Amino acid sequence: MTSYQRTRAQVVLLAFASGIVFAPIVAAQSTDRIRMRSGSQTGEVIKMTPIAVTIERGDKVTEVPVTEIRSIIFRGEPAELTQARLNATNGGYEAALNRLDSINLGNIREDFIKQEVEFYRAYCNAKLALLGSKPIRAAGTALNKFVTNHSQNYHFLEATELLGDLLATMGNYGAAQSKYQLLSKAPWPEYKMRSAVLVGQALLDQQKFQEALTQFDAALKIEDDSPGGKTQRLAAELGKAVATAATGNVDAGLQAVEQVIRDADPENAELLAGAYNALGACYTQSGQPKNALYAYLHTDLLYGRVANAHAEALAKLVPLWESIGQDGEARRARQTLLDQYPASRWAQQLNQ
Repeated sequence: MTSYQRTRAQVVLLAFASGIVFAPIVAAQSTDRIRMRSGSQTGEVIKMTPIAVTIERGDKVTEVPVTEIRSIIFRGEPAELTQARLNATNGGYEAALNRLDSINLGNIREDFIKQEVEFYRAYCNAKLALLGSKPIRAAGTALNKFVTNHSQNYHFLEATELLGDLLATMGNYGAAQSKYQLLSKAPWPEYKMRSAVLVGQALLDQQKFQEALTQFDAALKIEDDSPGGKTQRLAAELGKAVATAATGNVDAGLQAVEQVIRDADPENAELLAGAYNALGACYTQSGQPKNALYAYLHTDLLYGRVANAHAEALAKLVPLWESIGQDGEARRARQTLLDQYPASRWAQQLNQ
């Protein structure tokens, strides 16, 4: 060991004994940075709309579509916001809120940064509300305030869809459908498909099966070979399968759902949770309660983080467990539903 290494080791040991914590020195970011699905853009964000962000670097001005943006890290943003954004992206909503709550908005002058803090606070509260950890109405009010006050923010479409999810969870389908329909105004085929699929799912929840079929067929007519488009196509096929089974053609519905499960990305928890619930619905329609129970159990055991699908699975499991004499499991499913998703329509239906 050299004399320098010995001296450094002694300093570190002394600091450790004194309770001093060494943290890495991070250089302050001198430009805005748009992290994209592939690569990044740096410069100054000079304009936002719901469909694009404009960034300027020297004489070069670039418009980046929202569909290509993973996140934006703004020059001068608090370190707490940077970490909160990462927490939220990874599902650490409580941790993100703790960091956001430590930010003093009065010290922030840049409006884009203030909007970013407001969005992630509303976003995390909404996600936790869907998981049953936050009051759903309060979360909806905060998210609605964001989309109303910041209609040109690049998070607008994401926030609008999430607001629709909150409304649908509360059983306010008309308002939810209105929010979902706004997505169709975006210029990308993926969003037009997404809009039709979400409206179709809301109609399914209301047992308006023929109207739902119309929406799913409309989505399937849209051509889009992008990864997002392929996901929406599978979601449309899944919704159509459920509606088809509900209108009497159960075998065709079962085959279609099984095909979606085979074709789906194993990492797409949201799609697969919906698929296993759809499988359960088809088996119920065909008079196969044990197979239906196994299908809903897939969602309960594997996809508990997909809030609405999990709540639906728990509600469906209660009578299925009872039908085979497993009253203890039925009580567990009921209590989990009431504890985790008390404001959901599934909990409300169970209490009627």
